[in-house]
Amino acid sequence: MAEEKFNWKSLFVNDNVNQTEDTKTSAPSKTDFPKEVTSSSTKFPDTPPPLNTKVEASSLDNSILNNVIEMYESGFESLNLPGYDFYEFFKAIKAVGSNDASVYKMAITMAQSVDSKVSKKSLLDGAEFYIKEINNVHESYQSKGSSKREEIQTNQISQKKILSSEISELEKQILTLQTKISEKKNQLNSIDSGLLSETADIEQKIVANNIAKNKILETITVVVDGIKQNL
Repeated sequence: MAEEKFNWKSLFVNDNVNQTEDTKTSAPSKTDFPKEVTSSSTKFPDTPPPLNTKVEASSLDNSILNNVIEMYESGFESLNLPGYDFYEFFKAIKAVGSNDASVYKMAITMAQSVDSKVSKKSLLDGAEFYIKEINNVHESYQSKGSSKREEIQTNQISQKKILSSEISELEKQILTLQTKISEKKNQLNSIDSGLLSETADIEQKIVANNIAKNKILETITVVVDGIKQNL
């Protein structure tokens, strides 16, 4: 087993599961997927089964899908227990690429030549172990993904609530400003009306002043001319 592969075994396999004292490892309390994986020699089917999720398979980013599939393949390989078990049998069947009964008979014959303890029951028990561990990884990954999605959605709701409140406050301020603008315009118009009324009265007085001056000066001028001519 390649050392650079992501080691699921160290995460999920208990010390007392099909291990000798030389191969025992302790399981950490935290489960994480690998951030990067290398190519695996054991491949799952090229076409994944239909997804029972909100995201349809046709809408998935192929690079994301391929990376997660490769992650499971690499993790499956890292779970490989010591000795000949279901994993080696699985690899043998996949290498032939056929699901024919004769292939299975030939594979178990070869397996028993390597380890006489290999049987239909041991293979099925081994398969149950790998399936359980892969499901554990899936549940952990699903839980983390759901938690992250809920966190993002909660943050989104919070941000939208804050922005909506800020927008509402700004709209109130705009309404207040519009009311003040309307009041100021009314004041401006009233000033214009009052000024027009006041200036009209002054204009009449100025005109009357001119007329009155001219009238009395005209009278005075007549008398002045009379003095000059008659005295």
